[in-house]
Amino acid sequence: MKRTFVLSTIVIVLAMAAQASSLTCSLTGPDGSTVISNACVTQSQIYTNDPVDWSSAFGPADQNPSSGPWQTSNNGVNITLSSVGLLQQAQNTVFAWDGSEWTLPDFVANENVNTFQGNFGAPSSPTSTPALGDALIGVVGPSSLTISFNAPILSAGFMISSKTLANFTATLQAYDSNNNLLGTYSIVANGLGGMCAGLGNLTPNPTPCDNAPFLGFLGQGTQAQISSLVVSTNDTNGMFLDSLFVQDSQAVPEPSVIFLMGSGLCVIGLFRRRNIQ
Repeated sequence: MKRTFVLSTIVIVLAMAAQASSLTCSLTGPDGSTVISNACVTQSQIYTNDPVDWSSAFGPADQNPSSGPWQTSNNGVNITLSSVGLLQQAQNTVFAWDGSEWTLPDFVANENVNTFQGNFGAPSSPTSTPALGDALIGVVGPSSLTISFNAPILSAGFMISSKTLANFTATLQAYDSNNNLLGTYSIVANGLGGMCAGLGNLTPNPTPCDNAPFLGFLGQGTQAQISSLVVSTNDTNGMFLDSLFVQDSQAVPEPSVIFLMGSGLCVIGLFRRRNIQ
């Protein structure tokens, strides 16, 4: 049976009050000691030549994958997703434009579409693209999601959201090819998870929140070390991830990007050296 995460507009509007949003972040080394606190990674810090759009990788969200892991290739980077929980695709939308009015996405796609009323990008006008909002991948239930790479990469990250909690925590653990922990990046997001009330608006158009926090791990220098990432949140109902941004071993950052990444890479290098000694 298809699963749809669209709730009644009235229920959403009445149940969700406006909340002040905030984000705090921390990076810890393999030994658990804090390396950086209150320093959040942004998408601009990951020089990527491998953005992975889940719709392009796995097709439209008209059904849930029956089992994992999957594999896809984008610019030579093979990605495997696996979880003990149910892997799930969804489009971030409530309504879609059929050419004359806002209606259910199923009528526009001419098939059942899994949807999520989340804080990612979504249609906000009749000419919005993609018409069904951002393509998402996620896990049903409290399970973590493992993203494995066929060859080590430098850095990676994505927007993330809990399914039901407005306030949530998320962690991203990075491992090398020998399954040694490289570090853990954690976020505490308030008012940035769960469902976006504005997507239920029809007058005049839906209003996306588009403020899901970024969860990413920056590598050490120019040496590609990350072979897998493990993502988890405290939401027992599950989570969704937006497009995956990957900086592989062939990517060469512009000088401005190197400057942005500098401080974070230095401290990661410090705790890596301390761990080796």
